[in-house]
Amino acid sequence: MAVAAYYAWVRDGRPIVPAQPVQDFVTTMKVGYPHANPLFSWYADEAHYLAEPPQDHTPYSVTGWPLANPYPYVFATDIMHRPDLGVDCFKLFAYWLAEARSGRMPWLKYMIWQAKRYDVRNSWQPVGSSGHFDHIHLSARTDHRTTHLGSWSPILGDDMLTTDDLAAIKKAVWYTDLDTGTRVISAGTALLGIYDRAALPADLSGRLDAILAAALDDGDMTVVLPPDAIAELTALRDAVAALPGAVADEEAARLAE
Repeated sequence: MAVAAYYAWVRDGRPIVPAQPVQDFVTTMKVGYPHANPLFSWYADEAHYLAEPPQDHTPYSVTGWPLANPYPYVFATDIMHRPDLGVDCFKLFAYWLAEARSGRMPWLKYMIWQAKRYDVRNSWQPVGSSGHFDHIHLSARTDHRTTHLGSWSPILGDDMLTTDDLAAIKKAVWYTDLDTGTRVISAGTALLGIYDRAALPADLSGRLDAILAAALDDGDMTVVLPPDAIAELTALRDAVAALPGAVADEEAARLAE
């Protein structure tokens, strides 16, 4: 069954769409631990994709809960234990488990660490599992496919992101549909093309701050912007597109369209 699902997925072009909490989690970890950036992903190795039964690392998982896994969404990620890069899974796991038990991670289904599984369906009590001595596995609930992390951060203690850091992350991953005026959080997609805020002149940076500041203090990642804000963003996009070094290379062509 797993092999059949795998080859069907390969024929489809190997599509993978991260569930929103997984996407937000990975994005925030990348920003919070820049030296460990390559470690964070919602992709898995071929052994996971060929495993029987296919589980939450795959876009055709049969273990989705409480709803069936919607194809081709992925509801899992692994966090490697790399204290040499600042990622201490012993500290992070203790924090995440406390947050899960307190209800501040409502999207989380279970975690595995040090051969123990902690599951919302078992009131977060440890049960025996296997492996996971070099990484934490996290799986998300399928009824939270579109749930954003909001103001909650997976970064711990001294590494905890400040309010300003969270705001900067939100700005970095926002794009705005200027036709409908809807702002949506989306990792790796920025219609404004903001790639290096330091490359923006102070007046343009200030305009961006003023346009987006009103919604930074809430967890609602989708809002309708007023016409004047849309006009400002359109003008800002054009101004940013003309600045060398202020847009990512892969965005330049789209910005020029």
